[in-house]
Amino acid sequence: MKPTIVARMGNLRGFCNVLLAILLSFSFLAAPGQAQERRLNDDLFGVSFPDDQNGWVCGRWGTILHTTDGGKTWAPQESSTEFTLSAMCFTDEKNGWAVGDEGAIVHTSDGGNTWARQESPAPLFLMDVFFTAPEKGWIVTEETTILHTEDGGKTWMVQFQDEDYILKAVSFADEAHGWAVGEYGYIYRTADGGATWEKQAGFFDISDLDGSIVAGTFLFDVAAVDKETAWAVGIDSYITMTSDAGKSWREVPVDLPKTHLFSIAIPDRDTILIAGRGTFVCSTDAGKTWRNPSFNPPMVYDWLYKITSISDNRFITVGREGALYIGTIDAWEKVTY
Repeated sequence: MKPTIVARMGNLRGFCNVLLAILLSFSFLAAPGQAQERRLNDDLFGVSFPDDQNGWVCGRWGTILHTTDGGKTWAPQESSTEFTLSAMCFTDEKNGWAVGDEGAIVHTSDGGNTWARQESPAPLFLMDVFFTAPEKGWIVTEETTILHTEDGGKTWMVQFQDEDYILKAVSFADEAHGWAVGEYGYIYRTADGGATWEKQAGFFDISDLDGSIVAGTFLFDVAAVDKETAWAVGIDSYITMTSDAGKSWREVPVDLPKTHLFSIAIPDRDTILIAGRGTFVCSTDAGKTWRNPSFNPPMVYDWLYKITSISDNRFITVGREGALYIGTIDAWEKVTY
């Protein structure tokens, strides 16, 4: 099924503006061996909390920060890379992975005391990583490529490839059922741990009449709730969901200004949190109604790239220029570190 909303950009300039915004979101990089000062106000792109005390964030120039007190204080860790890290995933307080530019994959088995490089079979910008167990993980990247490991990343293999677009996010409900989403509304689903991936949505074409691009809506993130249910978010405040394993995807109307929605988190079936460019909305009734929590200070000018749960009622979101907020559904405080 195609997404309900279609991005129809009337000219190439409009398309380039959208593409530039996407590249500005994730494509800052450093060359190997290039000494860079790791400043605490550099953009943060990924966050993972395997329990309510231990958490990690990652970002530009290979930055990794760690907390052992639920986010009150943070300390840097040596990531073993200078490349931008776009996403990370921990399965417990010891085992975690971060991925990023130029096929960068770094892994720790001791809570981040040491990080070691793992070899990627695709020297591309790795966009997202998701593990369902310490041995089983997936990475999505450019060229509609999905990588998979069965041994904790000692070996990674190309599990799937399709048309030459960028996959931005991946999420699994269990070891069998997962979704990957990306450019032009492309959505893929697996029901067998990635042995096969089925395309469910997305399209790209050029108009024969005026040469304009006619394409599906860019998607930045996806959250798998169960084997039947998943949500995804993207540009122009686009929110879509399926409750029938992707046989159909429907737009979820939310009264928002047109902006980029970068991240969605669904800690339980009723609670949904969505963050983006100067925007944050949440629902406690599975999307029937939405509200805007308070932020101190206001985050109107912040870009929030990723949200995750710390505990049942505490959450964290990270983003532009080191922005890091921790809060509940209704109130968030910016953390100084």
